[in-house]
This record gives sequence, structure tokens and C-alpha cells, in this order.
Amino acid sequence: MNKLICCFVFFCSSLQAQQVYLSVDKNGVPLYSDQAVAGSKKLELKVSLPSQPTQPVAQITPLASLTENVASYQLTILTPAMEATVISNQGEVLVQTEVQPTLADQHKLRLVLDNIQHSPLQQSSNFRMLGVERGEHQLQLQAIDQNGKLIAESTITTFYLRKTTIASPK
Repeated sequence: MNKLICCFVFFCSSLQAQQVYLSVDKNGVPLYSDQAVAGSKKLELKVSLPSQPTQPVAQITPLASLTENVASYQLTILTPAMEATVISNQGEVLVQTEVQPTLADQHKLRLVLDNIQHSPLQQSSNFRMLGVERGEHQLQLQAIDQNGKLIAESTITTFYLRKTTIASPK
């Protein structure tokens, strides 16, 4: 019986395997085909049979998050204010924020500048950004739980960074 099953498996695998030929054109570009052409090489392909079908993995929610009541945070960016202009030749922007109620110990804040995380996760609500380029920018404050899940975010604040130049000293 086992020999019959093995023969059947080999027969099925030979039906699945197709031949592939490799040739190189006049510019040295490799070409792959299922038909032999002059100067082509036959490639040896190994076909593996699929193993047992994979069982769908159920995502397990940690017990701590089931019992924890996540605080509903109100996040506000105080400075720079909406539509404010920040003048800094070094591209330094000081960001002050407010979090209500007080941030829990296991939760962290991050600052997002132009849809890119700009700061490491931290507990402090004050941020210092360096190297911000001149122009218009969007800023958002986000609260993250201990599992890295976004739990609150501020509205987006648009501000402008201006650098003083000899042409426009003011």
C-alpha cells in the first residue's frame, strides 16, 4: 500500500513540474522560457509537495488588556499654535503639549511630524525637534499603550518653519 502511495505522489509531482530553459540574448540579458531554443540550457527545478495545510492562528489577547480600563486621553498641542510661524536657522522647534487626564505609567507619548514618527516614546509632554526643514509641517501627538497600540491622538497642527537669510533678515 505504501509503495502505491509513493508511486502516486511521484506521478503527481511529475505532472506539476514544468521544464524551464535559460538562454542569453545578444546583449547578455538572461531569458527564461518553457520552450527550448538554440543555445538554451535546461534548468533543473525541484518541486516540493505542500505539507499539511496550515491551521489559522487565532490571535490571543493578553489577559491584562481584558481587565484594564484604558483611560480616554485628551491630547492637545499647545505650542507651536495652529498656523504659527517658528523662526529658527537650526530648524529647532520646541513643542509643548497637554495630556488630560495624567498619562498612566505604562502609556507613552510620541510626536509625529509630517506623518513620520519624529520622537522616541516618552512620558514627558514636552519635545525638542532639531533639523526641521523650512516650510509647512503637520504635527500630531499620539498616546501609545504598553503593547504599542495607538490609544489616543491630537488633532493635526499645521505650523511653518522659517529660517532667516541675508535676503530676508526679518
